[in-house]
Amino acid sequence: MLSYYVAGNPEKPLVVLVHGVCDASTTWVDTINHLKSDYLVIALDSLGHGTSPRYQPAELPEPAVAGERELEETLEFLEETYGKTVAVVAHSMGAAMVSELSTRRPDLFRGLILEDPAWLSDTQKQGYLDRRHDQVELSQMWRGDPLQTLVGNLELRPHWNAASHFGWAFAKALVDPALLEVGIVSFTRPWQEVAAELSVPTTVITSDTDEVLVGLDGAKTIREVGNPALKVEIIPGQDHALRLGAPQAFFAVLDRDLATFPAFA
Repeated sequence: MLSYYVAGNPEKPLVVLVHGVCDASTTWVDTINHLKSDYLVIALDSLGHGTSPRYQPAELPEPAVAGERELEETLEFLEETYGKTVAVVAHSMGAAMVSELSTRRPDLFRGLILEDPAWLSDTQKQGYLDRRHDQVELSQMWRGDPLQTLVGNLELRPHWNAASHFGWAFAKALVDPALLEVGIVSFTRPWQEVAAELSVPTTVITSDTDEVLVGLDGAKTIREVGNPALKVEIIPGQDHALRLGAPQAFFAVLDRDLATFPAFA
């Protein structure tokens, strides 16, 4: 069972937020504040992140499988507890897990909004593997000097607001290093298969730069898949954390598409 944090109105539709690798529920502060008047908002800490359980050694060869299993169990619990199926807004690794899970369990979801999901090419998967030792060293620095981590991010991303910086830095100190040593952040099968199998309403949000995972080439492929349940939106000039770099453009897509998802109960 994953840790989670609750905000908003329990009488409203339920929106669950699922973060990416090395992040946590704390990286959704702006999104929570934006949604909490009109929704019941629950932000999860994925397996190996935040205050959720760490990975067991036997789970590490296939971390996406273990992460997806814990996600499924938690969403089932939330549906039973609140009596509502969920709309999910998810980022990167979290978006990959959610999309894969929805192909097996569409009954759990009203709809998906996927922020630059980790729908990876073979080259991108290899890149994560090649960089895993550097990522472990970076994680050690995050935990050992959180103040410098925060200062460095303030300098690198001055356009983020203060709450986003603190939420990001807090999350970095709580990542399970065993996950980073594996270097696997997505499912194993080709992402085009997942895109073709999606049956719940799904929006992918990405950008047109080299700093995103899906990008223009991925958007073209998504359109070529021709799945009527799936569409893609481009927010120009952004990096992988689109909701933090261009919050108003991100929220405009969020508000529009959440309102179109089927009834929540």
